[in-house]
Amino acid sequence: MKNSVIRPADPYLLLTPWLSLVCPVPALAAEPVVLEKMVVEGAAVPGNGLVTPQNSTRAASTITRPAIEQKNSQNNIYQAMDMVPGVNTYSYDATGLFGGNIRMRGFNSDQIGVSIDGAPMNDAGNFAVYPSELVDLENLEQIEVIQGGNNTDTPMTGAAGGSIGMRTSNPTDRARFRVQQSYGSFNAYKTFLRADTGYLGDKRFKAFLSVSKAEADKFKGYGSADREHLDFKGVLNLSPGNSITGGFLYNELFNHNLLTLTKQQIQALGRDADYGIIPPNMNSSKPSDSFYNLSLNPYRNYLATLQGRFELAPNLKLDIDPYYNYGYGTGGDELRALREGTTLLRAGDINGDGDTSDNVLVYSGFLTESERPGVTARLHSQLANHKLMAGYWFDYSHHRRTMPAVRFDAAGNAADPWLEDSSQFILRQDGSVYQNRNMLTETTSQSFFAQDDIGFLNNDLLVSLGFRYTTVQRDFYNYASESFAGNYNEKARYARPLPNVGIRYQLTDRQQIFANRAENFKAPPDSVYYGLVSGNSRRAVNVKEEVSTNWELGYRYYQNDLSLTATLFYIDYRDRIATAFDPINNTRTNYNVGDSTTKGIELESAWRFLPEWSIYGSFSYTHNRMEQNLRTQLTTNGPVVTLLTAGKAFPDVPEYLAGAALQYRNGPWSADLSAKYTGHRYSTLVNDESLSGYTLVSFDAGYRLPSTGWFRDPMVKFNVYNLLDEDYLSLNALSGSSFTPTASQGPSYYVGAPRSFSVMLSTDF
Repeated sequence: MKNSVIRPADPYLLLTPWLSLVCPVPALAAEPVVLEKMVVEGAAVPGNGLVTPQNSTRAASTITRPAIEQKNSQNNIYQAMDMVPGVNTYSYDATGLFGGNIRMRGFNSDQIGVSIDGAPMNDAGNFAVYPSELVDLENLEQIEVIQGGNNTDTPMTGAAGGSIGMRTSNPTDRARFRVQQSYGSFNAYKTFLRADTGYLGDKRFKAFLSVSKAEADKFKGYGSADREHLDFKGVLNLSPGNSITGGFLYNELFNHNLLTLTKQQIQALGRDADYGIIPPNMNSSKPSDSFYNLSLNPYRNYLATLQGRFELAPNLKLDIDPYYNYGYGTGGDELRALREGTTLLRAGDINGDGDTSDNVLVYSGFLTESERPGVTARLHSQLANHKLMAGYWFDYSHHRRTMPAVRFDAAGNAADPWLEDSSQFILRQDGSVYQNRNMLTETTSQSFFAQDDIGFLNNDLLVSLGFRYTTVQRDFYNYASESFAGNYNEKARYARPLPNVGIRYQLTDRQQIFANRAENFKAPPDSVYYGLVSGNSRRAVNVKEEVSTNWELGYRYYQNDLSLTATLFYIDYRDRIATAFDPINNTRTNYNVGDSTTKGIELESAWRFLPEWSIYGSFSYTHNRMEQNLRTQLTTNGPVVTLLTAGKAFPDVPEYLAGAALQYRNGPWSADLSAKYTGHRYSTLVNDESLSGYTLVSFDAGYRLPSTGWFRDPMVKFNVYNLLDEDYLSLNALSGSSFTPTASQGPSYYVGAPRSFSVMLSTDF
């Protein structure tokens, strides 16, 4: 036996996808991937970047550059992952500029850890993540999806349901300047510019800087999205084995929201119903359809990272990865009714009519500002047949949530849509700033971790032993506001040992089996500390962390023209947090409501049946059930009822997912025809309303023109989203605590975007 090298694909080699319930697939690597004891010689494994051959003890999918660059350049990270088994993702529009959501094996995005170059991107308070705020796809080299857990050294505390790790591309060795322009349906466009220095100073340093601007109109109603983005990465080679890589990401997004609709509203108003276009009068009541220009999502964020790689001794290496993450913005429907008043926590004369007795409309959004420094340090060593790693992660978050208000003019324009000019804020009678909420959460997270990968039988047998001990310290301050009374401080600490063990055995040169058990946890969101004071009483917080234990058993097969992966999984999910009735505090709040189980199978395969043609397929079957009934209140002051949720499925978790892609690569030509089927799923906790399955078909094609004169590697690309113009709906639900209990509460939906086109031209100089 010998080690095998899967060589990178010819950039024009085409592999085509396959809709098969039996044969799903791994993908091509951008650089050679060494699979110990796995012989795959000759051409690269089929898949064209949709997955990369794995050699670990757990299920994972890796999407690489050949697949990413086929996507519409305006797409977000979630849209690049739509074919991965176990992943259910959707975007609010074709471009992805307006946002979207993702679920993995039934877990929501706020239960999935997301990172860029090792830095966590989830909100430290509620663990939310927004795909349109992340890296430009043009600068993304690889996406690693771990469906059932995360790496032992993952810097995350909310990854109960898996993890997504993004790695940005390195600067090129040769200097270049890239210009890229795309246009599409609904006045969509994106301008992308990137400059690479190439190696400088005897291959000591190289860097790139890119800027982009993208805009698109809403496909229904009035409004648009405007995104400005910057990426930087630099690599400094200090000496052999020693380097420092620095990265910086800046993103500013300003978009109008898309209105979600209940099924009854869709039937009465049509699928194109959206926010109103008539500016409201400040002294009137809020219109039923609100107003589009007062339902906004302005947000800016930046991320700075450093990655130090140092060789302390021939068999001892040190990694030091500090980062700093900042975010500021607001969102939601900011048109709100406000009651004037004379008490301390009531706004004064807002409309200037001389009295303080009116109900008036104002612009007031959920403003959030967060600062988050952190660092991960690791030591690596190889001792005999032991590959050792140990380290420490520290993370601090300063998370401020406020809700000021400003006036708007007769045309419906807010005085300050970003809510950052304090001179525009509405004041109370005593001169203080009106705040509908006023909170601060300081979160300190730490992990100590270690892993030992032990090779036996000439590395045919790999045993992986990992351990992580993670603590999360919450320090929550509530300052008296119009919606949350009382000044109080709540402290909480969550700690959990998280062991994981895995085995991978090489059956033959081309076949291997693997099995693993991993434990994950998620600390409660800081929303569990909201509203603890009522009158003269203060309720206790009785919420502990959510825990999931994931078991997997899998099989892999790789040869020159065929790859196959099959994974059986079982998830024991404990202490689920949802809005329920707390019998100790006699109130409706976030509470641990019980356990659930999830089991299923994931298949992935690729087959190159002709030199220019390949097929890719993925299939997922996910069966999940809640184990307890839910005691809650359907309205804030309503009676306590018992919802019959025992034996019911989680909402928005389709039992069946299937993806297929037919791919062609021949010289300068490339083309992908792909289809993703999302099966029937429920919309409520008691499963009394549901959504039918649907299939989205997309087409992506490209042609590389010959270089000539100043133009190097020019390319034209054509993309079609929703080729068959399928009508479909996506559930508006962010987490287990925000699911609609019953159909009578009217679950709402995002209407799927119609058929959309885009064309992109690019060239290097």
